[in-house]
Amino acid sequence: MPSMDKKLLALLCTLSLPVHSASEEQALNTANGYVENNVLLVAAEMNSLVEKSVFLEIDNYAKRQILVGEYGRILVRDDSNSAWLQANVPVQTTITAVDFIDEKVAWAVGHQGVILKTTDGGHNWNKVFDGLQLTNLLKSSLETQVVLLTAAFERAEVAGIDEDMLDEIEMQLDDASYKLEDLTVNSGIEISFFDVLFSTADYGLVIGAYGAMLETKDGGNSWEYIGFKVPNPEGFHLNALTTDAEKNIYVIGEAGFGIATSDQGQTWRSLDIDYSGSLFGIEVQGNTLYSYGLRGNMFTSKNQGDTWQRLDTGVTNHIFSADWLNSKELLLVGAGGLKLVYDGHVFNDISKSNQRIDITSVKVIDGNVVTTGLRGWQSSLKNELVQGGLK
Repeated sequence: MPSMDKKLLALLCTLSLPVHSASEEQALNTANGYVENNVLLVAAEMNSLVEKSVFLEIDNYAKRQILVGEYGRILVRDDSNSAWLQANVPVQTTITAVDFIDEKVAWAVGHQGVILKTTDGGHNWNKVFDGLQLTNLLKSSLETQVVLLTAAFERAEVAGIDEDMLDEIEMQLDDASYKLEDLTVNSGIEISFFDVLFSTADYGLVIGAYGAMLETKDGGNSWEYIGFKVPNPEGFHLNALTTDAEKNIYVIGEAGFGIATSDQGQTWRSLDIDYSGSLFGIEVQGNTLYSYGLRGNMFTSKNQGDTWQRLDTGVTNHIFSADWLNSKELLLVGAGGLKLVYDGHVFNDISKSNQRIDITSVKVIDGNVVTTGLRGWQSSLKNELVQGGLK
């Protein structure tokens, strides 16, 4: 089995259950079942060894930092010189991603369709959404799809349009109808979220397994399922989000999948990355995009994703995360303790041979390089890069 990373870890923990129709009573029974397993409705336990837990992502606003990871464990500190404090979290499910809005507000997402919010800088979190609510969104979205596609098919028949186009509409209708019939109370709980991004205080996106995509236009007060509205008919897993200075939003995932929007999700275009493997992250520097993933594969675009060029990283380790050391140098981290610096021309592998633990994420904060992984977190000074590599 390949080395574990935050996306693969999330996928392996995502259930694949048989599906049938369900009532509100069944939903309650299912929720109670998850309570017994300490997942959705039982708070994360305080643990004196929490800093050695598996952490999957780090984010910061100015100097404030948040780590998220397994069993609902979240750590927060005010700056790189402060001690980590374990946050109060209302769930024990794995948290996969976090995104700061400002010094006080941040969002986090994870397994079982969980969305969390903090308004005090990360010390206390509220659950605003979970997989049971996601099931309802899936149902209403599919019902709308069936109505619209049925009407489109009937209009097409009357108009006598091309047979191939008629077949395409019929295939889409059959697919939506099949998914609606197979929907159960468990359907939302089976979905893990992998990333969250708020491009403004009001507009946010959440993405995850099986093409799941949620949108909010009111700061998270309400959510709409839009996974069926984007050009992802195969339902590829969606792994990472980013935005550029012009408010374009980019989404990448498995099988080289990529899409982008320049109008806050009103329309989407496909990104032709020409790669059949999974992509785990995407970074922006000015007008240049970098996307990276399995086996050291990395691609760049200088025209907002219209065309892409493969870069030879010189490594075969999976690349899981990246952050900018400065305006020119990108630090990439990943499987087997990979640490790779790219200056726009050359890749410099600064990995240490005696440290082969997978690194799941990296952030450059206040002159420090902070990494997370399967054995907690580590921090090094940026200037240690020229002294033989980071910790």
